[in-house]
Amino acid sequence: MRFAHFLGRAAPHFAAAAALTFAVLSCSLDRRQLELTAEGGAAPSHGGAPNEAPGGNGTEAGVGASAAEGGAPDGLPADCGNGVLEQSEACDDGGQAEHDGCNVACEVEPGYDCSGEPSACRSCEGAEGSRHCAIAGGSFERGPEDARAFAAVSAFRLDELEVTVGRFRGFVSEFEGPPPAGTGAHPEIPNSGWRQEWGVSLPNSRATLVEALHCSPQWETWTDEPAEREDFPINCVSFYLAFAFCAAQGGRLPTEAEWEYAASGGAHQRSYPWGEDAPTADLALFGASSVEPVGKRVAGRSRFGQLDLAGSLWEWSLDLLAPYPASCDRCAEVDNGFERVLRGGYFLGGAEYLRASYRFSRDPALPLGNVGVRCAYGL
Repeated sequence: MRFAHFLGRAAPHFAAAAALTFAVLSCSLDRRQLELTAEGGAAPSHGGAPNEAPGGNGTEAGVGASAAEGGAPDGLPADCGNGVLEQSEACDDGGQAEHDGCNVACEVEPGYDCSGEPSACRSCEGAEGSRHCAIAGGSFERGPEDARAFAAVSAFRLDELEVTVGRFRGFVSEFEGPPPAGTGAHPEIPNSGWRQEWGVSLPNSRATLVEALHCSPQWETWTDEPAEREDFPINCVSFYLAFAFCAAQGGRLPTEAEWEYAASGGAHQRSYPWGEDAPTADLALFGASSVEPVGKRVAGRSRFGQLDLAGSLWEWSLDLLAPYPASCDRCAEVDNGFERVLRGGYFLGGAEYLRASYRFSRDPALPLGNVGVRCAYGL
């Protein structure tokens, strides 16, 4: 079969689902609130200077000084802004911008849930298992350390978790074929929606869709009837099936720039979603013999609230594989190339695949046992 790209051998492992132990407050934030003038004030971990969103100068009303600029303002905790949650602080995300959940006074902003070390400030909405969390727009430098390229993204939402078998089951039960042309488009990227000619790469019936989900006897997570793997990430989804799923949810696939921005904490320029610490089994699922339920590794949470952005399954992005442009202002490669970009690493792979900047790619028509999906949404 065509699935020889998937390497390694392992026996299926059915792990019990772990309950997520955090509470999330739902709120509605408009785009203006999340388009920050200076997203993230701490210096990037790789030595570059802080980046600003296009047109910003870091002096927007409400944006004040932080410890990173020579100490906390009068009346604030002495270490406010250093990214470490002190006893005197309600939160400290290391930033100096408002509207990212933790303000410059190290106070939690209305509608956010902030916890952890340093604080994970996020605005998430939706039912448990299908929540998506707001990501403040801004700019950063993407790619490997020796070949950084400027990129900027608008504010958006991204699934907190990889799409699970249970969540995907609803899509299967209602599947009637390809979505309408143009569905699932990125609002700022022309020609990024569903294309009519892609229909030949999508199953033509519910029965053939179910058949496609049985792509790998060793690693497939789908079961034809609900069973013990409902909280496992769905795999064996091609790019086209992932695209159709996200469009059916009222969302889309994230661009490669959006995905890396979320995984690197934006202008914080993290090496990994959780920071700079080397990967361990507590932070990500990698070097393992089988995939596990989503959301178990809370310590590996990203700055904006997502889990499993490193390890578990590779995740499809919108982009075709191509060299990075020198500057990417809300861009994606949707016209030139063949393979589609995958991000995030996978359960069998090594730690080298887990860096936020690491990119991989595959034939978009292939359903693979080490590839899943996470959707993006507008605000």
